[in-house]
Amino acid sequence: MQTEVKGFMTGQPVSIEAESSALEALDLMIDHAIRHLPVVGPDRRLRGILSFDDLRAALPTPLSLRIPLAVEERWRVADITVGEVMTYAPVTIRHDAPLQEAATRMIEGRFGCLPVVDEDGRLDGILSETDLLHALATVLWAEHERSAPAPQTETLLRDLEREQDHLVQQLTHYEHLEQERTATRREIPLDLAEQGQGAEEGYLTEQLAELASRRLRAIEHALERAREGRRETCERCGGRISPRRIRALPGSTLCIRCSREAEAVR
Repeated sequence: MQTEVKGFMTGQPVSIEAESSALEALDLMIDHAIRHLPVVGPDRRLRGILSFDDLRAALPTPLSLRIPLAVEERWRVADITVGEVMTYAPVTIRHDAPLQEAATRMIEGRFGCLPVVDEDGRLDGILSETDLLHALATVLWAEHERSAPAPQTETLLRDLEREQDHLVQQLTHYEHLEQERTATRREIPLDLAEQGQGAEEGYLTEQLAELASRRLRAIEHALERAREGRRETCERCGGRISPRRIRALPGSTLCIRCSREAEAVR
């Protein structure tokens, strides 16, 4: 079970520079539904942190994360910069630090987030209260799975092996159909209508065979990973891939969280 900060932090967080306007920071928070913005320099080194509470305390107008400021109110805050209201030298953490250490820092300091930085102080990610709640839910689920009297692992493996046998039989059936169709075309002359129908049936069989082959390859990959003891291990974060996800996508090597993050950066 991955219990380091990197397993649950939000990578590539939305950030802003100190010279930007506080109004731009507010717009970013509203657009991305977030409450904290790391403040960085051109070299991506962390310079501070700006929270929605900082903006609400500093700007001379009521603020909401749901509704942008009205046009007549925007001019009142147009000249205020992020550097004037942000928190300088915030408490940070490294991506390889234990998650428990991060939680302790956030609780003791009453922080809503912790910027994650590398050894040179460059922004690497951010760990928010929401990320910590997700981590807690994941840990509790893992504990529940370990203590469950009837784990799903063996049942899932049996199901995959049974489906593997069925797909092999199905592909054999498709192959026999194509052989029979080829033999018929050689022995019996077909008119144009029959040739068209035969071509359509052949195309459909080919498509079904291709889908069955893809599924079979995915199942074989999952079973191979199971034999190596890696079937439920995410190759990106080291966390657990749920049996439900493996049943739906046997070839998957990423948990749902890492899969979504990978799609987001494409």
